[in-house]
Amino acid sequence: MERRTMTRFRWFWAWNDDREERWLEEMARQGWHLERPGFPGFYHFAAGDPRDVAYCLDFRSGSLAKLEEYRQICRDAGWEEVGRMGSWYYFRKEFQDGRRPEFFSDRASRAQKYQRLLLFLLVMLPLVLNGLRLLHRREHTALRDVLGGLYGLILLGMAVAIIRLFMRIRRLKKG
Repeated sequence: MERRTMTRFRWFWAWNDDREERWLEEMARQGWHLERPGFPGFYHFAAGDPRDVAYCLDFRSGSLAKLEEYRQICRDAGWEEVGRMGSWYYFRKEFQDGRRPEFFSDRASRAQKYQRLLLFLLVMLPLVLNGLRLLHRREHTALRDVLGGLYGLILLGMAVAIIRLFMRIRRLKKG
């Protein structure tokens, strides 16, 4: 029997990762199980029996030893690592007694995920700004204009992400 696979594109924003988790869970209920996340926005699925599976996306960075320790803790808790896309890790776990298992134990630990992502963006912001500054030192060309526009879109996206992440963290901390 031939193995059926499917690739789907779906964009998500970092502050809406719970929406992406629910989408992956709905795909699993339809018999399409995430095989691996691909290039940002692309998801590779394999056909199988419909199942109730919880998905969790978590943002992590750090030393290889710390990441391996983190991944082992997740495995010990029964979460299967499906893959990663950049610093986003994708995990899944079967529903237990008809209930969705929770990856994060409380709102504070969920907020910490967004704080890690926010810190990453704040560290990257000066690098992007420096790239834009260096680009504008170059001779005026059509390519420079295109690249400048791309940098502008990246900066706008980062600004929106930073604001939305601050709002999400604040809501989680308020309860």
